[in-house]
Amino acid sequence: MAVSSRAQDLLDQATAILAASEEDVIYKGVVASVAERMINLKKASARLEERYGSLEELEQRIQSEGVSADDHTRYTDLLEWRAINKELSQLRHILEML
Repeated sequence: MAVSSRAQDLLDQATAILAASEEDVIYKGVVASVAERMINLKKASARLEERYGSLEELEQRIQSEGVSADDHTRYTDLLEWRAINKELSQLRHILEML
C-alpha cells in the first residue's frame, strides 16, 4: 500500500520527534485504532447484554417466541450482536499478530 506524501511527511516528523522507527509508530497507530474500535464494540455488546442477558438467551427467545411481523428489533439485535462478536474476534487476532 502506497503512503501519500502528506502521510509520509507526518511519519517522518513523528519518528524524528519520538525517536522511534517508522514501524513502531505504525504499530502503535494500529494498536490505538484497534483498541478504540474494541472499546466501542464492547459498549454496544454491553448495551445488548443489558437488554437481553446473553446472546444465547436472545437466540433462545427468538427461537421460542419468534419475531413479530411488524417489529424485527430482536432479530436485528441478534445480527448486530453476532457481527460485534465476529469483529471483536478479528480485532483480537490482529493484536495477537503484533
